[in-house]
Amino acid sequence: MRWHNIDYLFALIIWLPILLYVIGAALHKRHRFLKQFSSSQQDAIVVVSPRLLWTKRMLLFTALLFFTIAIARPQIGGDEIQTSAEGIDVAVVFDVSLSMLAEDEQGPRYIKGRNMLIDAISSLKGDRVALIPFAGSAFMQLPLTADYHTLTVIASQLEPGMIQKQGSSINDAVNLAVDTLTHGNQNSDRLLVIISDGEDPQLSMDQIKERLKNEKIHLAIMPIGTTEGAPIRVNNSYVKDSSGNNVISKLNTQFFRNCISHLGAEEIKRGETLASFISSFKNRTKEDNKRIVIYKERYQIPLFVGLLSFILFAIISTGKRRKK
Repeated sequence: MRWHNIDYLFALIIWLPILLYVIGAALHKRHRFLKQFSSSQQDAIVVVSPRLLWTKRMLLFTALLFFTIAIARPQIGGDEIQTSAEGIDVAVVFDVSLSMLAEDEQGPRYIKGRNMLIDAISSLKGDRVALIPFAGSAFMQLPLTADYHTLTVIASQLEPGMIQKQGSSINDAVNLAVDTLTHGNQNSDRLLVIISDGEDPQLSMDQIKERLKNEKIHLAIMPIGTTEGAPIRVNNSYVKDSSGNNVISKLNTQFFRNCISHLGAEEIKRGETLASFISSFKNRTKEDNKRIVIYKERYQIPLFVGLLSFILFAIISTGKRRKK
């Protein structure tokens, strides 16, 4: 058995002390009221059955208890079914920092990455893609969608400078990607792709590893750039350091090695396309049939017991006036 909304069970911590307080306050108030009368007068006011009074209190407690259980929605496992994924959900984290302007990939790095992404989109069928660009900050440019025309238009606009704040906010970008994949189709296989040169990475490896594991998200990395590096040209001039020398941006291979060793990432190697990698990933996941347990709702039982207890609580009388 499992609970769909187990957090609701913590309502017991709230209403149980309140119920005990109300019962205690009622007992105290009744005692103070009866003290104003003599014993003979008390008998003339009302006849109260202590047994019935406590029965009503137990019925109220039982009703609240089973209502709480019903809201938490207990579920019992039923039949297991085998399914295979038809489409996958892909979140692409795309580096648009200034270092992606370096021309060591037969042109600017971002152009190569962008063309690979557009080519991959054109090969998709039945899959959903989300785009998250990042530099000094990250934002969700396009949530998961299978509108490939819109995806292609948005992807063609990815370029350095679209985010004014420079730096590397890859950690925020990856967390955004995990969030959007988590809220996608629960039965779809999930793939997170990082397209970057790995410069100035600040990725919380342990935290990301835990999230990827919990949400069953596969990670792929696509390194863009070379270890020899190249200067960064912005418009018609090159970015220079404080000494007036051209800044040489190099591929940060250590970052990608860490992704492979710590996060279990798969590398999209040089010469391999993003489209072919996604196709291979889909073929692998299709071969792996998923075993899904269909849980049956059982909130009806505690709900019925709660209603029955509350009805009995309402109709049972604890006493009656004496006949003169």
